[in-house]
Amino acid sequence: MRVRTTARVAVALLAAAALATGCASGDDQPAKPPSASPTGPSEVTLAVYGPPAVVAAYKRLAADFGATHPKTVVKVTSYGTHGQALDAMRAAAAKGDPPDLFQVDGDDLPALTADKEIQRVDDLLSQREVDFGDGYTRSSLEAFSSDSALQCMPTDVSPLVVYYNTRLIDLSLASEPDRRPVTQETGWTLDEFARAAGLARHPGVRGLYVSPDLAQVAPFIWSGGGDLVDDPDAPKSLALSEDSSATALRNFLDVVRNPDLTFDQAALRKSSPVQRFKAGRLGMLLGTRDLTPVLRAQQGLNFDVMPLPRAGGAATDATQKGLCIAAESDHVSAAADLLTFLVSTKSADALAATGYVQPTNLDAVNGDSFLQRGQRPLHAEVFERELRHVQPLPRTRYWPVVRRATVAPLSHLYYDTFIEPLADRLAAIDQASVQLFDPNATPSPSPSSSPSASPSG
Repeated sequence: MRVRTTARVAVALLAAAALATGCASGDDQPAKPPSASPTGPSEVTLAVYGPPAVVAAYKRLAADFGATHPKTVVKVTSYGTHGQALDAMRAAAAKGDPPDLFQVDGDDLPALTADKEIQRVDDLLSQREVDFGDGYTRSSLEAFSSDSALQCMPTDVSPLVVYYNTRLIDLSLASEPDRRPVTQETGWTLDEFARAAGLARHPGVRGLYVSPDLAQVAPFIWSGGGDLVDDPDAPKSLALSEDSSATALRNFLDVVRNPDLTFDQAALRKSSPVQRFKAGRLGMLLGTRDLTPVLRAQQGLNFDVMPLPRAGGAATDATQKGLCIAAESDHVSAAADLLTFLVSTKSADALAATGYVQPTNLDAVNGDSFLQRGQRPLHAEVFERELRHVQPLPRTRYWPVVRRATVAPLSHLYYDTFIEPLADRLAAIDQASVQLFDPNATPSPSPSSSPSASPSG
């Protein structure tokens, strides 16, 4: 499959290509010109994060780049988590010495651009003949674009899918009577998803787990015809209480609140969903590509993947990672050369081979390095195919705050004995989100509801 950019992003990137032989002007100029070292090679710093296998792959790639670019030495700094990497980058930037090239999540982009901590990369990459139009995943280019420019280069995109235990879940028994069979190609409905979960029901075993996190709940809202927020590009409030969203949520809650299908909170505190899945005591859970090596490490575990169930249209979201060039970099040209190398097919193949990374490079994601035929999941093409159904999450620096704050009220909707009137609870969550999206907003009186409906739980 070849995914093309949307008109908005394509116009921006084509414009950048047209300027490839020129130079940026005004605010688009690099904050500092590239500096040359009269005494030896220049040093470019690269900051990345993730599991050891991924960090090791980046270090090997940095060494390969250095071997073919003798005038540049790449110093790799690595972190275990995204939070650690972002904190370190901000601390270094405050001292005037940020890493030249650094890895970020898609959720970081609004704050990075607003705080002018990065510089756009489209002109730099166009000059180096990077193929935006057909070479990379459309949703990722959009996720890292703003102000009609590509701000950072996406490297890794992984849509949310359903991992299922093939010994507990028999897809041939999940289809509705007189309906087409459930397969990776045809997908399944929300009812079929619930029916499949029921197949796993045994003492100490349950069928499914969906995290009470907006990132996992959102696709069920979208699929049911609802909206997550009032305006994805300039959100001021969640929109869970809107009629279509509320209907979609009610149908979803009917599944995740069913005690025959899901574990209660007490059980989950004793053993996490991933631990239960690895032990063969949970039939299905949602995850992205980086869960694959974790499950492969469990001896004797047979698993595969399916698309998310549909309540209406197909929908999912995705984790997104990219590489940004610091606004204060002294080595812009060398950093752009390194970035071009890291998003090439050869480099993307090396990252995909770790099992954790789903490259945005479409040649790599359609190749053996990613599909890894003969290893589980046997239907890895589901990850690539679901890219066409990725929906954008809200573009605001406050989205991570909103996500964290809504875990508690969503958990109450999952586990409270009584949640009616549901409309009041959803309205209370929406109202409480207003000040999260805009900390300067004046709070309005909340609709009457139980205390558990507020984000504070």
